[in-house]
Amino acid sequence: MTRIIAGEHGGRRIDTSTELAEYILDEAEVAVVPGEAFGSEGYLRLSYALGDDDLVEGITRLHKLFS
Repeated sequence: MTRIIAGEHGGRRIDTSTELAEYILDEAEVAVVPGEAFGSEGYLRLSYALGDDDLVEGITRLHKLFS
């Protein structure tokens, strides 16, 4: 399993879930909410309030980004 927080991805150092959320938005164009917004550093919150095709597209982009 690859550690995402406290690691380097795409030439960027990522130490917080806020930095990870920004990286995901910049690189995969997928919006997630950093855990700090809910008192849970090190986690992300994702919304599933989209159609199935949009959800598959978002997960596919995340998979490509971190594979």
